[in-house]
Amino acid sequence: MEEKETVPPSIKPKEFWVLLKKYRPALWVILLALLFGLGETAMALLVPLLTMNLVDVLAEASFSWQSISTLVIVFILQAIMSGFSIYLMYYVGQKMVAGLRNDLWNHILQLKIPFFDKNTSGETMSRMTNDTNIIKDFITMQVIPFISGIASIIGAMILLFIIDWKMTLLMLISVPLAYLIIMPLGSKMLKISRALQNETAGFQGDLGRVLSDIRLVKASNSEIMEEDMGKNRISHLYRYGMREAKIQAFVSPAMMSVMMLVLVLVIGYGGVRVASGSLTSGELVAIILYLFQVVIPFTTLAVFFTQYQKALGATERIQEIFHEHKEPYTQKETNQKNVFKKADEVMSLSTNGASLHFQQVHFSYQKDKPILQNLSFIAEAGKITAFVGPSGTGKTTIFSLIERFYEPNSGHIVYGKDEIKELDLQAWRQKIAYVSQESPMMNGTIYDNLKYGLSEASDEAIATAIEQANLTSFIDSLPQGLQTHVGERGVKLSGGQKQRLAIARAILRDPEILLLDEATAHLDSASEKLVQDALNELMQGRTTLVIAHRLSTVRHADQIIVIEKGSASGNGSHNELMESHDFYQQLVQQQLN
Repeated sequence: MEEKETVPPSIKPKEFWVLLKKYRPALWVILLALLFGLGETAMALLVPLLTMNLVDVLAEASFSWQSISTLVIVFILQAIMSGFSIYLMYYVGQKMVAGLRNDLWNHILQLKIPFFDKNTSGETMSRMTNDTNIIKDFITMQVIPFISGIASIIGAMILLFIIDWKMTLLMLISVPLAYLIIMPLGSKMLKISRALQNETAGFQGDLGRVLSDIRLVKASNSEIMEEDMGKNRISHLYRYGMREAKIQAFVSPAMMSVMMLVLVLVIGYGGVRVASGSLTSGELVAIILYLFQVVIPFTTLAVFFTQYQKALGATERIQEIFHEHKEPYTQKETNQKNVFKKADEVMSLSTNGASLHFQQVHFSYQKDKPILQNLSFIAEAGKITAFVGPSGTGKTTIFSLIERFYEPNSGHIVYGKDEIKELDLQAWRQKIAYVSQESPMMNGTIYDNLKYGLSEASDEAIATAIEQANLTSFIDSLPQGLQTHVGERGVKLSGGQKQRLAIARAILRDPEILLLDEATAHLDSASEKLVQDALNELMQGRTTLVIAHRLSTVRHADQIIVIEKGSASGNGSHNELMESHDFYQQLVQQQLN
């Protein structure tokens, strides 16, 4: 796998802070956290002054309980304020990221199918979890220390000038040195952190793919191949991690060296001043303590800027999702934050008895590779329309266009008098039931899968659907009945059982349009009979479109449409096509042979 060249993110810092502002909680919470943080800094600035007085008192061979008790009280107040500040900033960070994740999750659910075609689930999961975590960690662990650090530097410098301006000027050499260390590394850290986040997302994508298809991996003896791919990903993660480590390994020791250099100079020069009597021992101790309160925050600033670069990269990746186009639900609702409605709230469409028209439809997944070309047909209301033809000619794509997973490049799809793209999307999809050969199942119980997307379905309706789908005896044989878990992607069920569950779910939807994509493929004879009987029950009085490679399953359809190279090359009943269509005759003959 080639290592991709990384480029700095296009997002501007202003956009990052605008994003945070959008999700911040009540302003008073942030101000209170800041107040506690600054209060902690103020207490920390008092400590050297109190220590100075204590040392000078002890140097005179006297003892002051008042100085000690005051110092203890300041330490306690500092700890309390620090605790409140940390808790409040964690609250702010969690609240902001929860709002961000809610909007991101809502946006992902509304994205068009092409987004999921070009992005792996692992990459999307990484943006939803890892990238939002980076932002949360930046808010909770960097913002207040950054502000408090600046306040500490300013406050310590002012007090140092008051105590001894000559010693203060000596300490100021640390400022340009620290700046020269921090600033040049910012752009490098930005590139590395962005590449690391992208590589992490890619690794999560590979991990999700392998774990979801683990049976295929093992059945294909592909463990070694997947192990090598995983090692390659892990190697890249290691490489980027070590690049990041090099920067961190340089920054921290460099900052520490600056601090030690200044400390040695201060102690050396301060010792001479104390010996000459121009500086007290307490003042030297206070100056050293303030030195730490100036230099250590510079180290905090270095961490802040590296984490800030990471947060910028994470924000850009999140914004990439927000900039993706959403599905058009209705013209009125497109700009609303949440357009989803429960099934019983979806507006009904008065289209009963309508036929479905494809009018000169063109479609391609890639511009230079057309799938459907000038496709036209009519699926009459209440009748069965079957599609036959070689694999890869666009039959399943027709169903995807009907479901509005994609939009045609040109042409029209009309239901009754309306183009389907003008209809409310949820109301339109509620009219459709899709039973495919895969019959996808969610990880949960049989009951959960039957009611998926149909929360209003009653137990009586479920019982009726189970009976019509020939599932009664199967479910009765299970110790836990409807509460039996089907496993991830329904792995605990046979193909026939999943198909009948999908049919029962379709019966519960009570659709006007029924889409059957090779629903009896790969089933044994006994299972096929049960499934076909259930399908016959389901198809009664519905506009049904069927895809089948086995022509025996569709020969009784009201209309059979032959698809060749993305176009309809013929249509009619089985007998009509046998008399007039050479390619259909070939298909039938091939299966008979």
